[in-house]
Parts: sequence; C-alpha cells; structure tokens
Amino acid sequence: MAFYSKSLYRDIAGNWSTWFCFLYLLSLLALCWIPGMIRLDANVSAYVDDEAPKYVNQLPSIVISKGQASIAEPQPAIVKDPEKGDPVMIIDTTGQITSLENSTATILVTKTQLFFKDSMRGTRIINLSELGDMTINKAFVYDWLEAFSEWFAILIYPFALLFSFAFRSAQVLIYTLIGLFFSRALKVSLDYRALMRLAAVSLTPVIILNALTIFFSIAIPSPWLINALITTGYLIFAIRANASSADA
Repeated sequence: MAFYSKSLYRDIAGNWSTWFCFLYLLSLLALCWIPGMIRLDANVSAYVDDEAPKYVNQLPSIVISKGQASIAEPQPAIVKDPEKGDPVMIIDTTGQITSLENSTATILVTKTQLFFKDSMRGTRIINLSELGDMTINKAFVYDWLEAFSEWFAILIYPFALLFSFAFRSAQVLIYTLIGLFFSRALKVSLDYRALMRLAAVSLTPVIILNALTIFFSIAIPSPWLINALITTGYLIFAIRANASSADA
C-alpha cells in the first residue's frame, strides 16, 4: 500500500505512533535483507567452488611448531594470481624475503612471523607463536572455506541489518527536514513527528526495489540519485495525501 495508497499515508500521519514507524522500518529491512543474503550466499559459494581452488591448489603444506614455520617445498614458495601471475602469498622461512614492501603479495609467512596487508591500517604482523601448533594444507583450507561459505551470510546478516537500520534512520531525519519544506510549500499542516512517520514509510518503495535489484543483480546508473528522487516523490505524495480527504 505504500506504493499507491493515499489513505495509508493519512492514517500514518494521523494515527500511527513514531516508535511503531521505526519498528515497521526495522521489520521491512529484516525481510528485504533476506534476498540479499541469498544472493551473497550464492556468490560466496560460487567463489569457493570456482575461484578459490585456483589459489588453494598452489599452497604448500605449512607446519607451524613451537612458533616456527617450515615447508618441504623449495623456497620462496609463491601463490600467484592465476590470471595476472602476480604474487598473492609468499612463504619463505629462509630469510630471503622479510617484508611485503614493493610486492603485490598481501600475505607473507616467514620462519617466525605472519605479515598481511590491511587496507585500513597498512601491513600488520603476527608472531606465529600466537597461533599455536598447526598444519596448514589444502585440506585444512578447503575445510575452512566450506565452513565460511556455509555460515558467512548468516553471520553477516545481523550486522547488515543494524547498519542499514542506522543508515535508513538517518535518512528519515533528513527526509523529515525535506518534508518540512514541502509541507509549507504545499500549505499542508503537519508537525515534525507526523512528517517523520511519513518519511519512514516513504522509504518503503526504495528499500523493496533495492532488495530486488540486489537479488537479480540488476545494475542501476546513479542509484543514489534515483533513490533520492523516488523517496522524495513518495514523500510529496504522502504530504499531498494529507491535504486531501479523497480516498486512495
């Protein structure tokens, strides 16, 4: 009904409580994230099945014992990008390579340390003694990837939901200010809380359409602009609905 019903928007402005509108928004997001998680799960599974083996099959067996790594293969052992041929991971316990500087690799395993590039904080270093004794081989990595693909979407869902709810709540406040401008321009008497409720429900079409585009992998040009125009259009529709006594 949020797509077409004037009577719904009149009911929202006149009768709904503000907290209920935010509960509605949270419930809507909870439902609309499900198709996205299904698509994410399919993409992760496809990567694990099709792309990951190209890297994992190059991995030598790494034995970590008493804080020191060793491998049986000639060193440095390099896992490369199968398409570009650039190093992705380097294992060298001989001391020939001691840093990731000037290398395209993102991971380096030395005799006693693990280096990896963090896009936010630069190169980070972990002492292998912190990891305990273990053997990292193809079977180990495949088991980890299988568990990752099974649980990733489920684990990421609550974080995606909470982040999107915070983001949409901030949008509600912004669109409420926009609604104040249009309500005055259209000479419709609506207070701040009523406009906040209308703004929350006016996001419905965009949230549903975004869920569908993610699920069906549809690329939309300038999505931020289009989303803003759609939401503003529905907010104006909601405000105008409260200027009329006509039924939807």
